[in-house]
Amino acid sequence: MNRSLFYGTGAAEGIPDPFCGCYLCQYARTHGGRDVRTRSMFRVSPDMLVDLGADAYTQANRFGDLQELEHVLITHTHEDHFCYMMMSVWDMATHRSVPTLHYYFVEKGFDIVEELRRNPVFMKGKLPRLEERGILKCHRLNFFETYDIGGKQVTPLKGHHFGNMDDQSANYLITMPDGKSLYYGCDTGKYEPETLEYLRGRKIDVLVSECTNGDGEDAMPDPTHLSFTTALATIRTLREMGTLGDDSRVYLTHINHLHRAHHNRLQAMWDETGLPNKCTVAWDGLEFEW
Repeated sequence: MNRSLFYGTGAAEGIPDPFCGCYLCQYARTHGGRDVRTRSMFRVSPDMLVDLGADAYTQANRFGDLQELEHVLITHTHEDHFCYMMMSVWDMATHRSVPTLHYYFVEKGFDIVEELRRNPVFMKGKLPRLEERGILKCHRLNFFETYDIGGKQVTPLKGHHFGNMDDQSANYLITMPDGKSLYYGCDTGKYEPETLEYLRGRKIDVLVSECTNGDGEDAMPDPTHLSFTTALATIRTLREMGTLGDDSRVYLTHINHLHRAHHNRLQAMWDETGLPNKCTVAWDGLEFEW
C-alpha cells in the first residue's frame, strides 16, 4: 500500500493572498480549515517529493518532517515550485539520515542549475561545493524517457506551462514498485497532443490534477492552467482514452483565489458531475492510501 500526502494545495499566491481582500481570501481568513492553502507541494512517498517550494518549512512542521527525503522532482522553475533556498536549508542540517539529496529538472529546466552554479548572488555561490561534497546532486531528465528513481519508474511528460527559464513544465507519470501508477498534472493548461498520445491506454490509478482557476474560467480564461470546466473536460478525455477507469481516483490541487468557489462549493460542483470516479478537492495535510 502506498501513502501520499498533500503538503500544499495552493497556487503561487496561496490562499489567502496576504495582500488581497477578495471574496475568497476573506472567506479563508474567516473560516480557516481547508480553505487556507499554502503553495503546492506533494509527497509521493517518504523518499520522494514533487516540488520543494517556498512554504516547505511551514508545511514540514505541520504535516511531517523531510528527514527521509532523497528525491525531488521539479515540475518547473517558478519559485512556488522550486525554492533554491531549500538547498541551503538542507546543507544546514547537522544530523542527516540521507547523505545526498537528488534534484531532477527536465530539459531546459536544468538551465537554472547552471545559473545557480555560476552566479554567486544565489546561495553565495556554494552549489558547486555542495555537489563536489556529494551533499546535493542535480540531474537532467528528458521528456518521454523513463527513469528508475528510488525504485519507482518516473516519466516526465510535457505540460502546457512555462517556467522562469522558458522551460516547459513537466507532469510526472510515476509507477510504484507494486505496479500502481500516479499522474501528477500541475502546472498545465490543456494537455499537449503528444502527452495525450503517450497516456492513451495506460491505466492510471491516481490522477492529481490542477484546478487552478476554480469556477473562474469564464471570467479569466488562462491557457496555461485548468479550471473546473477544463479539468472536467480533461478527465472525460482521459476516461475516453482508457487512461482513467471507473475505479481511478482523482484529486484536485493547485487552486488560486481568482474565483468564488470555496472548498466545499468546489467539492459540491465535482460531486454534481455524476462521474463514477471518486474525485476529491485536496486540502493541505490530506494523506491518502492507494
